[in-house]
Amino acid sequence: MTVNRDELRSRLLVFAVVVALTVTGVATAGVVTDQGTTEKPTVEEAHLQPESVDAPVLERGGDISIDAGTGSKTIVIDVAHANDVSVEDLQPAVSALTAAGHTVEYYDLDPDARPEQREEGLTDALEGADAYVVVDPGARYLPSEAELVSEFAEADGRVLFLGGPESDDSGSILGPFGLMGPTMDDDGEFASVTSPFGIGYDTGYLYDMENYETNYRTIGVTPPADSDLTEGVDRVVLDGPTQVLTAGDELLTTNPTVEHSESREADEYAVAARNDNAVAIGDTALMTTENYNVADNEVFIGNVLEFLVSGDAATDDLGDDEADTDADPDRAPAQGE
Repeated sequence: MTVNRDELRSRLLVFAVVVALTVTGVATAGVVTDQGTTEKPTVEEAHLQPESVDAPVLERGGDISIDAGTGSKTIVIDVAHANDVSVEDLQPAVSALTAAGHTVEYYDLDPDARPEQREEGLTDALEGADAYVVVDPGARYLPSEAELVSEFAEADGRVLFLGGPESDDSGSILGPFGLMGPTMDDDGEFASVTSPFGIGYDTGYLYDMENYETNYRTIGVTPPADSDLTEGVDRVVLDGPTQVLTAGDELLTTNPTVEHSESREADEYAVAARNDNAVAIGDTALMTTENYNVADNEVFIGNVLEFLVSGDAATDDLGDDEADTDADPDRAPAQGE
């Protein structure tokens, strides 16, 4: 059958009109009814309203208390090793110490200082000190510096280590369920000073999908046994802590439902420990204004601060190799002696 040009133009015009009417009908079908235009639906179910969301609220209150009568002591906080800490981070603890009559000093040094300058600087900082606080160092301790810290503890000085997972700056997707999670950014800087104390910080963070506080990373931890450092402490709340490995005593441990961010294994993990004159805690944010008075945190912090000022450090001969030799007659002779 032959179709002339006019008939073809007419058929195309009819086809275009049919298509346009069909598209218009479909587009308006969802909003036009026999009763007119429908109204925007509203959600009236009570359980869907924001005020009905049952978000747990952490118990908060109390102040850090330090038992008086220990005399005035000097606490040195290390900021010379690219430490991940600011004055504000430790302000509640610093305020409690100074209010009790103690002195808090910050040890700082040019990161480009020569090794002998670093050793001399740390020796000067620890001489006359009673306690030394190290928070997440970003620079390795020299072997001579680590030895000085060990000597300080052997001379009855007290040492506190605070370390925990850090935010990942690379923006990679970490953690369970594709959530952004923290990761321990430690290439051995912390181990360089904690290892001589038989203390190690694990990589990764801990979380609990069954028993948690405000979210799966905010978890309650409890003392596994009675000790001076956990007296009066029923429950401490930490935010994504890291595991602390120790040859000494575990002070706080997690529930058995807590999992490790890397192995996904559930277990009771230690997050605070003591080995002789050193205490290690797997959370750098414990003493911040935001967290210090949650649950029994302020009680535990008060106990730790009392531990720091409880020694009677004798540091006059710190770094004196000859004095060390005289003080330890059983020491094995060094090469060449």
